[in-house]
Amino acid sequence: MKSTIIIPSYQPSNTLITVVSNLVKVTDRQIIVVDDGSGEDYDDKFNAVENLGATVVRYPKNKGKGFALKTAFDYQLKHLPQARGAVTADGDGQHDTEDILKIARTVDMTETPELSLGVRSFDKKTTPTKSYYGNLITSKVFKLATGLKVEDTQTGLRGFPKKIIPQMLTVSGQRFEYEMNMLTDLKDLKIELKQIPIQTIYEDGNSATHFHPVRDSLLVYKRFIKFGLSSAVSSLIDVGSFALILSFMSGNHDSLALLIATILARLISGAFNFSINNKLVFKSNRKNNLINYAKLFFIQLTASYVLLQLIDTFIPHPVPVKVFVDIMLFVASYFIQKHLVFKKEKINA
Repeated sequence: MKSTIIIPSYQPSNTLITVVSNLVKVTDRQIIVVDDGSGEDYDDKFNAVENLGATVVRYPKNKGKGFALKTAFDYQLKHLPQARGAVTADGDGQHDTEDILKIARTVDMTETPELSLGVRSFDKKTTPTKSYYGNLITSKVFKLATGLKVEDTQTGLRGFPKKIIPQMLTVSGQRFEYEMNMLTDLKDLKIELKQIPIQTIYEDGNSATHFHPVRDSLLVYKRFIKFGLSSAVSSLIDVGSFALILSFMSGNHDSLALLIATILARLISGAFNFSINNKLVFKSNRKNNLINYAKLFFIQLTASYVLLQLIDTFIPHPVPVKVFVDIMLFVASYFIQKHLVFKKEKINA
C-alpha cells in the first residue's frame, strides 16, 4: 500500500477543501485529515473533505499540531498497517500538490530509517517577515545545538517511512515544538535526514497560520531554554560553592586548594544539575543515566581544573577565571548530555 497523506487542521479555511480536492484528482493515496478540535462551526469543511474521500479523525478539544500528528500516526499504525509510510502536509495551501506527491514517492522507495524534509528557499524580499526571521533564527540555534544544518526547520511537509513512525510517537511535544523535537531527536533515534527542495508558497502573506511567534517560539526553544536555566543555576551554585570553600582556606590559592575547591563545588552543583536535567530538561528514564552522567562529571571536572590551572598561571583571579572556563564548557556539555547521557532509546518497528 502506498504512503498516506496526513493533514492536521485547526479551524481551516476553504483552502483545506481545495488542497484535498487537488490531491484526490491526481492520486489514489489514503488521505487522513485530523480535526484538531476546531469546533462545530467548521464541521461543514471537514464534512466536505470527507465527501471527497478523505478519512477525518476528530476529537472535541484543540490540543495542538503535535498531538494531531501523533493521533494520525497512531491511527495509521492501527488501521492502515500495510501503508509504506506517511507524508504530513499543511492544509493552508503552502504545499504544492506535486511537491506533496514527490515526498510521498520518495517515502514509497525508502528502505532505511530516514526522515524526508520538503525544504523551501527563503528570499527576504518575498518571504513574510515572521516566517523569514523565524526560520533564520531557529536554523542557527538548531545547528548550534545539534551540529546539523537544516535549511527549513519549520517545514510541515515531511515524509516518514513505516519503520520510523513508532519512533515519532516517542518524541515529546504536543504543539508546534513537536516538529522541532523530531529534528533534534534524529541522532538519538539513529534516523537519517534527507532534504528535498520544494516550492515556496505563502497564501495571503501566510495569514492562515496558527503559529504564534512569541508563545510557540518559546515552545520550540523550550528544551534549550530549560537547559540554559538549569546550567545557569548550576553554575551559580558551582561558583558560589567554589568561592565559599576557597574563603575557608584562608585565601590559599595553591594547586591543592584549587583542586579541593573545584571537586567539592562540582559535586554540589553536579548533584543538582543531574536531578534537574534528568527529570525536567531531557525527561529521560534510562537506567544508566546516572553512570553516564558520572563519566561526564569527571571529564568536565578534569577539564575545568586543568583549564583553571593553566589560565590561573597568567590571570591569578580564580573565581572569574572559573566563570570563564565554565562558559567555555557549556556548549560541549549540552551536546554530550543530549546525545550520550540522556539520549532516547531506539525503538524498532
